Amino acid sequence: MISFDPDAWLEVAEVCCDTIEGVDAEALLRTALNRAYYAALLSVKRRIESVHGRNALPKFRTHAAILEATKSGGNQFLEIYKSLQVLRAMREAADYELRSEPLYWNAVHSQVRFSRDLIRGYIKTIPDTAFRRLVLPRR
Repeated sequence: MISFDPDAWLEVAEVCCDTIEGVDAEALLRTALNRAYYAALLSVKRRIESVHGRNALPKFRTHAAILEATKSGGNQFLEIYKSLQVLRAMREAADYELRSEPLYWNAVHSQVRFSRDLIRGYIKTIPDTAFRRLVLPRR
């Protein structure tokens, strides 16, 4: 079994910020927002599971469980919690709102950078001991 590093989704998001002949630019930018969110969310999931065990989070309502867990972490996790909320709102708009203002490269690329900074500056730097203190939902 392989272990996928969700940080790799950021590279996919970067590629989607480029022009690809024959592929709708709006679809690419929407996909970039989607991948930026999931890179961050799954990076948190990976850290939680690395200290609490592989099945620590429920298979259903995983997004909510991760958000609640980060919310329980106090100030150390506050930036992660708030940032995931921002990224999720952007992802939901990109995924579900078919009639919207067009997306612009600089705004989307900014969100990809935001996700990268969140992962590398917060999610990957908080010690395991802090992740162990998170309150996880009952399964």
